[in-house]
Amino acid sequence: MRPLPRFRVHRPESLEEALKLLATLEKAKPIAGGTDLIPLMREVEVDVKHLIDLSRIGELNFIREEGGYIRIGAATTLSDLVESELIASKAPALWEAAASMGSPQIRNRGTIGGNLCNASPAADLGPPLLALEAEAEIRSIDESRCIPIGEVFAGPKVNSLAEDELLTEVRFKTPPQGAGSAFEKIGRRKAVTLALVNAAAYIEVEDKTCRVARLALGAVADRPIRIGEAEERLRGKELSEELIEEVSALCSKLVRPIDDVRASAWYRREMSRVLSRRALLRAWRRCKA
Repeated sequence: MRPLPRFRVHRPESLEEALKLLATLEKAKPIAGGTDLIPLMREVEVDVKHLIDLSRIGELNFIREEGGYIRIGAATTLSDLVESELIASKAPALWEAAASMGSPQIRNRGTIGGNLCNASPAADLGPPLLALEAEAEIRSIDESRCIPIGEVFAGPKVNSLAEDELLTEVRFKTPPQGAGSAFEKIGRRKAVTLALVNAAAYIEVEDKTCRVARLALGAVADRPIRIGEAEERLRGKELSEELIEEVSALCSKLVRPIDDVRASAWYRREMSRVLSRRALLRAWRRCKA
């Protein structure tokens, strides 16, 4: 195994201190769980001289409902998401995505902020957060800004944050009573696997009519994406299995997958149809439950 390059670790105890370190140190990177960053450092895919350890900053680790929003600190672990009754009851698609990721050891270390900022096109938290229309709070020592979660992704393994910025919080509106969401994933194994394709759906039904429909897919483009044309086909319609089948078939024509060592573009298109149908059907059934 290749040894890690030399680096210094800094352990701030406040967000302000962490932001100051990021603003003043050269070649500095934040680290929480390190499940993505450490392998990249070992393979010398990133040049890091200073690691800013966020694990002692309590203000980055929380899950709470407040002012009509569900708010999640960026250093919240995947295990925290899985253990949260609020996430399980109000955002089951996000709960299912977190539960599907890695091993217990990985879930105990990996964080929501790390999964997003790693910016993998196959990031499992990307589709459910897109379907929930989540937004990300981005902070630097000088300013704070809020962006749609999709704008965190700038391309494969590239996020949109400046070197002195941190993703500090993810939030989305609390889904109303009767809304339904679901997450689906297929990989090369049943567990501890990267997604070949993943999908998340969110639906709100009123008087049997689909009032809100959102569908997002991962690993089928250079970043997780919403399928807007499919969503439009569902809105204002009375849902049925036939309509969902039609919309799911459309998804396979709208995605932009590539061939790589894990799967062919053809297979990913086919699985886009299959997983979209499964996610939409389960989200709809949860609306009726």
